[in-house]
Amino acid sequence: MLGKLSWSAIPFSQPIPMAASALMILGIIALLGWLTLKGHWRYLWVEWFTSVDHKRIGVMYCVLALVMLIRGFTDALMMRSQQALAFHSAGYLPPEHYDQVFTAHGTIMIFFVAMTFVIGLMNFAVPLQLGVRDVAFPTLNSVSLWLNAAAILLVNMSLVIGEFGRAGWLAFPPLSELKYSPGVGIDYYLWALQISGIGTLLTGVNFVTTILKIRAPGMTLMRMPIFCWTSLASSLLMVAAFPILTATFAMLLLDRYLGFHFFTDTAGGNSMMYMNLIWAWGHPEVYILILPAFGVFSEVISTFSGKPLFGYRSMVIATMAICILSFLVWLHHFFTMGAGADVNAFFGIMSMIIAVPTGVKIFNWLFTVWGGRVRFEEPLLWALAFMITFAIGGMTGVLLAVPPADFVLHNSLFLVAHFHNVVIGGVLFGAFAGYSYWFPKAFGFRLDPRIGKAAFWCWTIGFYVAFMPLYIVGLEGMTRRMQHYDVAEWHPWLIVAAVGAGIIACGIALQVAQLVVSIRNRDKLRDLTGDPWDGRTLEWITFSPPPHFNFAVMPNVTGAEAYWGIKQKAIQQHRLMDLPDYQPIEMPRNSPTGFIAAFFAVVTGFALIWHIWWMVIVGLIGAFGTFVGFAWRNRYEYELPAAELAHIDDERRQARIALVEGREKGIHKVEYSETKAHGSRKVGWIEEPHGGHLGPATKRIITGYGFWIFLLSDFILFAGFYAAYAVLAHATAGGPTAVKLFDLRILAIETGCLLLSSFACGLASIAANARNMLWTQIGYVITGALGLAFIGLEVSEFAKMIAMGAGPGRSAFLSAFFALVGLHGVHVTIGLLWLGTMMAQFWAKGFRADIMRRGLCFALFWHALDIIWVGIFTNVYLLGTSP
Repeated sequence: MLGKLSWSAIPFSQPIPMAASALMILGIIALLGWLTLKGHWRYLWVEWFTSVDHKRIGVMYCVLALVMLIRGFTDALMMRSQQALAFHSAGYLPPEHYDQVFTAHGTIMIFFVAMTFVIGLMNFAVPLQLGVRDVAFPTLNSVSLWLNAAAILLVNMSLVIGEFGRAGWLAFPPLSELKYSPGVGIDYYLWALQISGIGTLLTGVNFVTTILKIRAPGMTLMRMPIFCWTSLASSLLMVAAFPILTATFAMLLLDRYLGFHFFTDTAGGNSMMYMNLIWAWGHPEVYILILPAFGVFSEVISTFSGKPLFGYRSMVIATMAICILSFLVWLHHFFTMGAGADVNAFFGIMSMIIAVPTGVKIFNWLFTVWGGRVRFEEPLLWALAFMITFAIGGMTGVLLAVPPADFVLHNSLFLVAHFHNVVIGGVLFGAFAGYSYWFPKAFGFRLDPRIGKAAFWCWTIGFYVAFMPLYIVGLEGMTRRMQHYDVAEWHPWLIVAAVGAGIIACGIALQVAQLVVSIRNRDKLRDLTGDPWDGRTLEWITFSPPPHFNFAVMPNVTGAEAYWGIKQKAIQQHRLMDLPDYQPIEMPRNSPTGFIAAFFAVVTGFALIWHIWWMVIVGLIGAFGTFVGFAWRNRYEYELPAAELAHIDDERRQARIALVEGREKGIHKVEYSETKAHGSRKVGWIEEPHGGHLGPATKRIITGYGFWIFLLSDFILFAGFYAAYAVLAHATAGGPTAVKLFDLRILAIETGCLLLSSFACGLASIAANARNMLWTQIGYVITGALGLAFIGLEVSEFAKMIAMGAGPGRSAFLSAFFALVGLHGVHVTIGLLWLGTMMAQFWAKGFRADIMRRGLCFALFWHALDIIWVGIFTNVYLLGTSP
């Protein structure tokens, strides 16, 4: 009934996990009790949990990241204190617990602090900077958030029920295979990250579509703020890299659950293939994290230097160059694998080349500060500390890119110090800069500057005290993940590192105090104009906090730094812009879809971890029902009347009077010019025409474009499985080969069924566009019948092979074959379920615009399955059976 779950899953015999679990449970109970006593549940449900407002979703992402920062840093304190005490001693953490701690620390900090924080800032700021009202797919945005929260819940449940993984934050096989990790720890890790990865992928699709297809009139690509560019690059990397992670973890799950042989040490499995796949995701992941931080620093440095960003075009080029080059450096993570001098040399050179565009950015930031009117507010302090810290991390990274040096330093604490130099000094400092920079915009009051600066110094000093010693012990030969040691020279440095961790802990405590004090003194810290920093981009033209619709009228962008130009022109003329022509607007309704989907994701994930199969079925049915219910809703938008918009916007305009009259403290007037001032010291505004961009695309174009981006990610998912098949195609382990197994006559019939179903789907789409219900339904019925025939033939093929003793557990070749072809079959099955619900919608609701858009997406999906099948048929079946 409950699978592997029993009372033995609760670690009663381990005092540290039990104490931590008790504290966590008591904290949750106290929070729930306080919310109940205060009567906040309805407010939270209506205004936050079901909200599809990008700003509130961004805030919730940041809250999750800050909570998990405390959770992950607790693990870091335990590791540093353990190593400080474990000289000629076992310390206080037993080896199996220590292994869980360092695995949980890495997993939490990368996936649930850095990723979550970065996505939160993107959610909050990007639509505001683009001058639009929301992201392309608001409900999908909510689903992404709550899937991330579901993964966080699963990770924390492992603290109380069962255990977490012990194989490191990337779960390298064969240690992560069932033979060496028979417990549920790796399963918690894999299912949590699969759920989180789906949410991250959907975020990438959403933001690529938003940035490329939803921008204010005149907001051409080369007028976008740099943060939007870096968010675009990061989102493109999410779309391209996360399917690789999904495919890799799916293969490891198949090994563990169904006895496949992708990465095992038997039957032809190849654990080195895992290293290539995981790092093909892993190094782009570093840039997924750091690029938005680069964007934050660009905004902060420009704003607090009182100057436009130096070298805007070179910053854009450098950003996109990093985006491309990030896929060409993954092998530098394992130079020691024995790939050969030529291969190592190529990846070493590429790893050095990718440092060049980063160096361009550093110099652009320095030249922006040079000659500027610099204000040393908290966000700028984080940016200045970043430039120094990240430069050190970058230089040590270039050192590690030299294969001979890497042979010496690989897997040492030198590598750990370098990685933290980049991630803390770059990503986390960037997140803190964005947090303090956009906090007044999100909540309407600033953070306390005195406490914020104290927290900054604790973090900065603590970082250097904690991690510079690790460079030294790494050079002295100390490898990472050591639970105890007996080298006397290392001990003093590890004590210093533990002191540094304590100083960082003081910084975190001060950040908590800063938030509490700022809330208490919010009236004194109130932002009355919406522009507390004398900003340059469009988010500062709105209220603080902005209304749910962001802009009563979309701004008309006529050049770079859109708000700076509007503001300086208004200050020069001592009057606000003329009243715009207010028109009614449509806004998306709140939806519980994301929250409910996350609930069923937790149910399904927990059930899969503990092998409770009936609960898995319940969870999957619930998730499917949730999305069907979402698709069947009748009212998904509401209209805001023009009069209401005019009233709300009038309040904003009244708050700006002091600003345009030059009476607002901290607002600097510059000489305004409507022509370019080349070679002068003028910081003017150049009004230009709309540049050919007339505003956001239509809903149909946005939907189709977004789905194309999703299909691109799906192609990459299949590419991951095909890469595994290509590697393992000859790893038959003495078993049957493709020539003996594949019946090309049956396969030709399968292929014909699928190709004809695609033709029928196309005819149904034509009939739907002609609003002909009969032929639409006939076309879809034929599509479904042929799709069912395809699935039936594929299942019979699998059954015949298994009956011959050629199942997926026979060899790595058969594992790769069943996984690749089976993945396509799963897609066809999902398509058939989608087809059935869509036919019912057409029949019940007619050719409504939203249903027509879903029909478009289904047609794209079904045709994509044909393309993928043609590739499989050619490369797996035809080439596999050729002499």
